[in-house]
Amino acid sequence: LPQTTTVCITDGDSDALVHLRDNIERNRPSITAPTNDDVDINNTDRTKVSCHQLIWGKQSSLSFLQHHTNNQKYNLLLASDIIYAACIIEPLWETVQTLLDEHDGVFVMAFARRKVPVSIELVLESAVEKGFEYELAKE
Repeated sequence: LPQTTTVCITDGDSDALVHLRDNIERNRPSITAPTNDDVDINNTDRTKVSCHQLIWGKQSSLSFLQHHTNNQKYNLLLASDIIYAACIIEPLWETVQTLLDEHDGVFVMAFARRKVPVSIELVLESAVEKGFEYELAKE
């Protein structure tokens, strides 16, 4: 493990961020959260959990990196239940390309099959067009 483990939880929706920050605070009851908009909770010297708004797209992701990580890219991005319309696929991959370390970064996405006009095949086809490789997990 690295000397410090950093977890950054994001969402683009302001209302969802309120609930995420509340969950972080409730699950770390011995820690007082700062009063600013971004929750930044240090449980120990080795663990840092933060919660920030992230709007998808290249420019907003570059700004996010500059503001929250001093341009340090992530080695792991986890995403779940994030695809709900075809128009968000392009900004998703722009965001992943911007935030993920290009040498050893891994993006893990859970795709929920719902009644939305987007198939996993469309998402994966777009990923390949952007230069990504993928591996499907067995069900």
